[in-house]
Amino acid sequence: MQKVRIDESCDSFWKIRTSHAYYVDKTEMLHRYLTENFKAAVLFARPRRFGKTITMTMFRDFLDIRQKSDDIFAGTKIMEHPQTVAAYMNQFPVVFLSLKEIHGDSYDNTLANLRIQAANICKDLETDLQQGSINPYDWNLFSALADQKADESNTIAFLDLLTRMLFARYQRPAFVLIDEYDVPMAKAAGTADYDKVRDMVEHMLSYVCKTNEHVKAVLLSGCLYTVKNSTYTGVNNIIPYTVLSPNYAADIGFTDADVQKLLSDADLQDHYETVQEWYDGYLFGRERMYCPWDVLRYVSAVQDGSYSEAMGPESYWVNTSETSLEVVHGFLGKTPGVMESFEQLLAGKSIDCVVNDSLPYHLIYEKGENIWSALLETGYLTKALPERMARMPLRIPNRGIQDVFRQEVWDYFQDKVENAFVRDLVNTLWAGEAQQAEAALNQILEATLSFYHEYHEYSYHLILDGFFTGFGYQVLSEQEAGYGRSDLIVLDPARERALILELKHVTAEEKMAQALSEATSQIIRQKYESNATYHGYTTRLKYAIVCHQKKASVAFIA
Repeated sequence: MQKVRIDESCDSFWKIRTSHAYYVDKTEMLHRYLTENFKAAVLFARPRRFGKTITMTMFRDFLDIRQKSDDIFAGTKIMEHPQTVAAYMNQFPVVFLSLKEIHGDSYDNTLANLRIQAANICKDLETDLQQGSINPYDWNLFSALADQKADESNTIAFLDLLTRMLFARYQRPAFVLIDEYDVPMAKAAGTADYDKVRDMVEHMLSYVCKTNEHVKAVLLSGCLYTVKNSTYTGVNNIIPYTVLSPNYAADIGFTDADVQKLLSDADLQDHYETVQEWYDGYLFGRERMYCPWDVLRYVSAVQDGSYSEAMGPESYWVNTSETSLEVVHGFLGKTPGVMESFEQLLAGKSIDCVVNDSLPYHLIYEKGENIWSALLETGYLTKALPERMARMPLRIPNRGIQDVFRQEVWDYFQDKVENAFVRDLVNTLWAGEAQQAEAALNQILEATLSFYHEYHEYSYHLILDGFFTGFGYQVLSEQEAGYGRSDLIVLDPARERALILELKHVTAEEKMAQALSEATSQIIRQKYESNATYHGYTTRLKYAIVCHQKKASVAFIA
């Protein structure tokens, strides 16, 4: 196997290029923004782990007048634009600020972390600024910031001070790059200090996003465009490029061509269909995109031998953002109408929503459609169609994220049902004991279904799907099998066994027996076990399950 050197944990352009790690060239974006579509204040909004920080450090390393970047950009696409290179490469002062760690359990702690970050930036610039003709008053403020002794107002305004001093030093306006600008607000959401933290961030931005002769442009990265309706007019001129925007859609993340080239370079072309099934499926603007973190982790695992054929692919991305996970944890069972839409998504269908791509964190749970908008922006959902429209169809992008949602269902129901009941259900189904499985399922339904406004097949489908996922099994939901689509196929590759489950829901108890017979006939007639047979699952257990409200009937099919 041909290997490529992958450093999936590195989020610095300079480090990737100097360490000669594998790099998917996105430098054409520099020319497009600086020369063809320049705006004074922009936000590049993408989910976590899609490459925002590498994008921001790419801009820093290209623009920063204190660097010499010819070597790290050698051979990249931006070098094919000599006029852009001559006008911008290492020609402007740059202030680079990451708000990734600017949070705490109170406003005071959040402000304290901002003080630390401001002090570190000041110390980095101090020697260079000493060569300029700086106003003594500005030096006093600078010294207070460097010593973490500046008051609250001057700490919040520190970007204004630094850009003024850099202008005095270089006689050129600065680029201000702020990575993960919305993390402080995301972390503070739901706390008593949220409004103060949001005010702090918006006030800080207003100093540099509004008309400021010392600032050439401000570039932000984050997940949500949360400042559109700010009281600070200085931040209302930010142009957002979200997952709905066609501009720069392919510049952050991996395109299908990027993935095919990576797999070819690593001599893993035969893994393309697996990577596509698990990590493809996003639509940003009109572009089909993959999550870079997942793809790189997968390739790295296959190359270093840590990939398990028995377990199959993983959703590496899911545990990379506590904030994004909190969005998912927070919505199950909270907002009317959410559960039914969630069940449709998990079944592979799309839901139609009015998407709000300028959603403040504190309004996420105000209504159901806000939740779907937040899940779209944070990467758990994607558009189902390329063009933007008034009511946007949304869907789960791929197998990796579908497994994430299944796990969330398990986590949600764990608080509502005794684990012993679930273990009994799972164990008796594997043992072929339909009567005992029926008793366990009825106990579970009694404990879990009280929050539903209506009973329908998806409700029961969702519960079973989540339970088996929570126990670590592979679950195939409404996928083609034999001559049709099976409801649930549960796979246990290590033991070469599979469960084939066909679910029916009836509106009257007297219809249960007939529905059970129909489900039994459907499994046999449609040959739902054929795929499991083809893939070597020697033990195949088939069940028909019929539910009416909180009552279930289970039949084993010999």
